[in-house]
Amino acid sequence: MTLWVLRWTPILLSMMRAIFNRLACELKNHLNPASKVVLNDTRSKAEFSDVQRRLMIYLRALWNCEFVVKQAELDAAGEEVGKPFIEYNVINLPIVFFDYAQDNGTYLTGLEIYRAAATHAAAHLTFKKKPFSARSLNKLHIAMISVIEDARVETLAIRTYPGLKHLWTKQHTATPLANQTAGNYLNRLARALLDDQYQDDDLWIAQGRALFKSINDLENELISRDIGIQLADTFQEKKIKFDFHTDKLSAPYRDDNRYLWRRQVSPLEIFSPFFSPKSSVGIKEDNTLLKKRSSSTPDVSSNTKQVSATYFYPEWNYRSRSEDQSWVTLRESNPAPGNLSLIDKIITENQHLLTRMKALLRAIRDGASQRVRKLEVGDEIDINAAIRARIDISQGIPPDTRIMMRSVQKARDISVLMLLDLSRSMNNKIHNQDYTAIQLTQQVSVLFAEAIKTVGDPFAIHGFYSDSRHFVEYLRLKDFDQPFDELPKARISGITGQRGTRMGAAIRHATFHLNQQKSGKKILLILTDGEPSDVDVPDRKYLHDDTKKSVEGAKRNGIHTFCISLDPGADMYVSRIFGATNYMVVDHVKYLPEKVLLIYAGLTR
Repeated sequence: MTLWVLRWTPILLSMMRAIFNRLACELKNHLNPASKVVLNDTRSKAEFSDVQRRLMIYLRALWNCEFVVKQAELDAAGEEVGKPFIEYNVINLPIVFFDYAQDNGTYLTGLEIYRAAATHAAAHLTFKKKPFSARSLNKLHIAMISVIEDARVETLAIRTYPGLKHLWTKQHTATPLANQTAGNYLNRLARALLDDQYQDDDLWIAQGRALFKSINDLENELISRDIGIQLADTFQEKKIKFDFHTDKLSAPYRDDNRYLWRRQVSPLEIFSPFFSPKSSVGIKEDNTLLKKRSSSTPDVSSNTKQVSATYFYPEWNYRSRSEDQSWVTLRESNPAPGNLSLIDKIITENQHLLTRMKALLRAIRDGASQRVRKLEVGDEIDINAAIRARIDISQGIPPDTRIMMRSVQKARDISVLMLLDLSRSMNNKIHNQDYTAIQLTQQVSVLFAEAIKTVGDPFAIHGFYSDSRHFVEYLRLKDFDQPFDELPKARISGITGQRGTRMGAAIRHATFHLNQQKSGKKILLILTDGEPSDVDVPDRKYLHDDTKKSVEGAKRNGIHTFCISLDPGADMYVSRIFGATNYMVVDHVKYLPEKVLLIYAGLTR
């Protein structure tokens, strides 16, 4: 036995080592380029995943406000984004910042860069309310105005938190010796405006300092534009060419300033429980353009969706028995359209079903009439009134001559919002069927929309998915005031299942939209394939209870919520969340479109 072990142990170890190396290679092949860089680089560093929570607590402690901080996505080429940026009110930071020794001999850690970047971006979000207009400006003007605006918001932040000055000035290393490019001068100006101890005898730098110190009201955002234009014009006397692509700020914590030139939503505009932006930052699709795209290309689902606004919502914490205010960040967007032929195919293949559904709704519409009695002139005799009048006459009592009645069509006063669960599990095939839950959802949405046009009730179709409390995506596929034409059809065609199901936040936002409707009766229909869940919540009870609270909130707003679940095991939790009579677990998905309409008919009688 001992000889066998001595002989085969080295061979087994060699085989195990080979298998391990092969698995490591396979793992690397499936990593994105940015992750490979982090994995292979042995330098000291700070990774975003390790510091995200600390940064958010840090910002909340400073400004007493929730900021959304997330890892920057890879660029179009699949490369890591190395520069911080702010987009749609979200602070995007690189996947990693490495420790390094600066030119002036000081040592800078990755954590210090993360802190400086997060606080600088938060200063922009706090002190910048309106975007600059780039009209009539050249690229040098834009770069110069951005430098002045950086200094303005940092100075305002330092007035409240003086310690930030050391955090930021430590990362500026430009010196008077750097004088070859426009970027050198921009970095020297940036340092001069922040660091009073920095010595620079250049006349242009001195002019910039003097203009900035002469500002009486730093709250005035337009002052950055005025000073920036003036400095850009005088800089041209140096005869140094400005290159927009290479003349960048070298301080690693500074963002790319795209935020200054786009309409954003300030976190200070939030109010509880709902936040409603005054205007949208998204670009609405044009119907004509959509028709051209859809007819000329077989599939346009790869087009980027347009984010229209960011909202902040509370979330119920059953452990503390309280709501954490502004806990969830929800981004509302208009999704990219897909292939219209898919929707046409659904309508064509289900014509018989659609005909039955329309007939059902027509019967409901025609039956929704009421009789007006006690009329002297009407369409028909009210038999009961006529009998009473005859009895009065026989008894010598003056009869009531109002023995006629008229049938009057009762006006429908109903708004309905269909909320679709678009989580990743919706991509799975339904048990014993050859189609996925998302395909069934598309069919239900299209047939429901086509049928409901029969009665003319205002309706909307929205969807949602999530990736932690910092990222709940809410897709407006079809709005109340929008006709069900090519645009919403194409959007429904383009939906796919992604990520998790943070249902409570989505219900709160659907409640917000339904509250805008003036209808006497409001209905929220939810179509889902499973229970509420998300990547950052291992406790199932937490999201169950929060969803229940959101349903109760909708009820207080006069909204009737009904859940249709494709999960065979939903009875375990769905009745507790929505109530014993406000849900249906679907056993036979083949009849789901018709069942949804029957539910709607029952709720609207």
